[in-house]
Amino acid sequence: MVAATLEQKVWANTGSIIYPNIYTFLVGNPGLGKSRAIMSASNIVREALPETYWGATSMTKAALSDYMNEAKRFIANIPHPPIEYNSLVAVADEFSAFMSEYDSALVASLVEFYDVNPYSEGRRVSNIRIKIPRPQLNILSGSTPSNLIHTLKDYVWEQGLMSRVLMVYASERPVIDVFNTPPMPKPVNLIHDIKIISTLIGEFRFTPDFAKAMHNWKLLGQPPIPDHPKLTHYNTRRWAHLLKLTMIASVDRTNDLILEVEDFNRAMGWLLQSEKQMPLIFQTGSIAPDSRVMDEVVHFVRNHKGPVDEHLIINFMRERTSSMSVRPMLDTLIGSRMIICNHINRQGMRQFTAP
Repeated sequence: MVAATLEQKVWANTGSIIYPNIYTFLVGNPGLGKSRAIMSASNIVREALPETYWGATSMTKAALSDYMNEAKRFIANIPHPPIEYNSLVAVADEFSAFMSEYDSALVASLVEFYDVNPYSEGRRVSNIRIKIPRPQLNILSGSTPSNLIHTLKDYVWEQGLMSRVLMVYASERPVIDVFNTPPMPKPVNLIHDIKIISTLIGEFRFTPDFAKAMHNWKLLGQPPIPDHPKLTHYNTRRWAHLLKLTMIASVDRTNDLILEVEDFNRAMGWLLQSEKQMPLIFQTGSIAPDSRVMDEVVHFVRNHKGPVDEHLIINFMRERTSSMSVRPMLDTLIGSRMIICNHINRQGMRQFTAP
């Protein structure tokens, strides 16, 4: 939300202009508080800056273009030249609501708006022409691992969108005694800070130590590099991600628009903390339907009174999967020792228990 507040009013020049807009996905299983975190953060900006341009929760490419076209800003910036741009914020507590199925046209627009590339669109039916010189988008969304993996097939991770996304994964939420926790007061200080941050305008400068830290990290190969295959293309943008995060850390710390080593260190902490958990998204979200059936079988056997006859297990599986999958699945359960044959009855039927 700090990035969304900054829009295109501040930037860093590293040979090309980089703005601090970011795409952030909070990823975790249902009930972890993703929606609450997203709504709490966005409500601070809604309270502080009612003039912010918000996109719809669910958008087609055409709708996104229309919202972006309406999100015009003009800043007089006296005595400097005026600043004109379009900047939009998209908030969706469920990514599946934002994009229920992979939409290549919408994704192409998301890539263009992240990079703040000039955008134009023509619609033959309505004879509408849209031309936006400097469109910019910030996204804050939530998703379960399974929904994310289902929507974004394997080949999508080799394309441009997900290399531009920072994924923050959590598997557990803190246990809070809601009956002994006082109601949260309105975050007056945060609202005040967002208002101040929104007034900042100009190019970031940087100290020699900051420049040295960024360059040295690049020379070293940007360690530690995430090694999951789906993050290969994400790795190519880590330096840009870090620079964007340092700008956010800087305006959170002070109004002087100077990047310092402490901003580098703080941003690096954010980046590495999120990257450490990213591979768990694919591990959790890629569980095949067969695996879920096998988990049910183990639960069935474990909660049965005494050893379970093989025919009971087969009938249990037959009701949950195709008949062709039953025998290979049973062999997998036995081979992985998820269930164990420890007895054969008088009819020669195997009996199983679950450890």
